[in-house]
Amino acid sequence: MPTALHLLFILLGVVLPAVLFVNARRGSRSQQRIHWSPALKVRMYYANGLLLLSLAVITLVVWYFTGRPFTELGLGWGRTPYDPAAIGIIGAFVALYGMDLYAEAGSPTRQQDTRVKFRALGFLPNTGTQYLHFLFLCACAGVGEEIVYRGFLVTYSAELFGDSVWGVVGTLAFPALSFGLAHIYQGTRAVLKIILMALLFGFFFYRTGSLWPLILLHTAIDAVGGLLNWYLEEQE
Repeated sequence: MPTALHLLFILLGVVLPAVLFVNARRGSRSQQRIHWSPALKVRMYYANGLLLLSLAVITLVVWYFTGRPFTELGLGWGRTPYDPAAIGIIGAFVALYGMDLYAEAGSPTRQQDTRVKFRALGFLPNTGTQYLHFLFLCACAGVGEEIVYRGFLVTYSAELFGDSVWGVVGTLAFPALSFGLAHIYQGTRAVLKIILMALLFGFFFYRTGSLWPLILLHTAIDAVGGLLNWYLEEQE
């Protein structure tokens, strides 16, 4: 593989998650907490959204200039018809996600616990206007993170580790761990859920070669999370 792809892998798969992990740990030990005013929330949505899109664009540019087709990154329909096992995995994920939603909002007690957890994060939308801006971040996360963590990192890892049993394990595990550590600011329990999601998404991409269903599902998951916070705040 070209040197540029190795450098991109180190930057996106190792350095970036490590920096986000360290910053999140430092922030958790700090006594100062960010006051998330409505204006600050909106600025964060657009700033983070554009950052994620920028990472995806950098990935696409490097990929293009190394002579690789974008279809290898999943920006095509992949190997159709899709593998039934991959479809089953995504179906199982949707079912698990539905059960997790019920666990977070299925009763007044659960709703209060979730409300406290979301307020600790601080940046989720709690009005309709904020939610409309938040949807921009959702779309950028769906596109940007899937291109980087599934399209690029899974493809790179597959070439690096090979197609043996342990090679496939490494291909799916490394991008999932990298993706999870990048979200450590959400807490350890959330990171475990995110790693599981990344493993299932990675399996789907590995077996189908397409990112489009994952981009749509990822965007929808983030949008539902923001909608849930808005609903819980309105309820109170």
